Amino acid sequence: MRHLAVSTALLALALLAPAPPAHAQEQQQLDTLTQQIESGKANEARIAGEIAAAVQAQDAIAAKLAAIAQSIQSQEVTVAQSEKELAKLRQDRARILTELGEKQDVLSELLAGLQRLEQNPPPALVVDPGDILAALRGAMLLGTIAPELQGEAQALATKLDQLKTLEATITARRDDVAREIARLNDERGALGDLVAQKRALVSQGTADLEAERQRTAELAQKAKSLKQLLSNLDAQRQQQEAAKAEEQRQRESQEALLRQPRVAFPDARGKLPFPAQGAIVRRFGEPDGLGRDTQGVMIATRANAQVTTPADGKVEFAGPFRSYGQVVILNPGGGYRVLLAGMDKVTASVGEFLRAGEPVGEMGSGPASVTLFGDVVPDGRPVLYIEFRDGTEAIDSGPWWIGGLKEASG
Repeated sequence: MRHLAVSTALLALALLAPAPPAHAQEQQQLDTLTQQIESGKANEARIAGEIAAAVQAQDAIAAKLAAIAQSIQSQEVTVAQSEKELAKLRQDRARILTELGEKQDVLSELLAGLQRLEQNPPPALVVDPGDILAALRGAMLLGTIAPELQGEAQALATKLDQLKTLEATITARRDDVAREIARLNDERGALGDLVAQKRALVSQGTADLEAERQRTAELAQKAKSLKQLLSNLDAQRQQQEAAKAEEQRQRESQEALLRQPRVAFPDARGKLPFPAQGAIVRRFGEPDGLGRDTQGVMIATRANAQVTTPADGKVEFAGPFRSYGQVVILNPGGGYRVLLAGMDKVTASVGEFLRAGEPVGEMGSGPASVTLFGDVVPDGRPVLYIEFRDGTEAIDSGPWWIGGLKEASG
């Protein structure tokens, strides 16, 4: 009974004890939300820093992409030169074989003459002194044929040695070309890996940052719904927002700086490399074969040639367009546009900012199917079409290229 009385008394005291004030409960909830918001802000700052670092790394990746693309184009030039040399060697071999064939008739006649002399030698003067004329003729014939036959044999040996050397050279050059093409394919694969790496760098961080901002915004909304907010929390929030705004401003300023052309497009005259290796087959203002004047430059390239951006700029369009094939439109600033058309595959994406020399696509393996090219390339090569525009007007790109419009490659 005593224990029951004591328990009853304790229970009564507990019931009579005052409950925590509503203000304290709100303060506790507010403190919890504040900690969660602070944690979210810290995560936002961390992720934003990672994104800024990723954006800075884009220039390094762009440099790698440009270096690989330049290496590929250099190898394409080497392959093209090797193919020209192979063609010349084949022509030389055919010429030598033709010359040997022409000499075959002469050699056959000489051998036949020798055989006749062996069967019917000229008479000796001591045996038949009356046939002095026949003896002289036989001696003259032998004296003429022997040196000529010796010369022909020596020439034949020389031609055969040349033919053997040419065949060895052709074989070695063919092996070199095969190795160069294999290296080109390996570097093209590495190029694809770098392109994927570049696109993945920022996308993941941006998604994480957006999710963290959403969570922090929801927590802040709950905090605003409390009836009482402490004045120090208001001041703290204002400081945090000011710091966030400054951080956002700095990040946007940094990103804007990274997304600005390093050289103003009008100042790039005479400094731009051609976007692909090949031979210029039509220039600005020349008849296009369809009754009009060409609005750009046409370059006949190797099969599957690498195409790069000639200048810094933002990709405004990437994909197929009517009869132009695969098209990339680049905005280099200053109201200018650079159009690249006729590609078989495009690797650039809309909204992407590219540095000069970065890859944007690849040419096809056969003749151009783009109807606007008319009858430009009779030998069946792919054709890249390049057009510069100032506003909506097509302009001559000649002054922008390194060396003018002499040639796109060797």
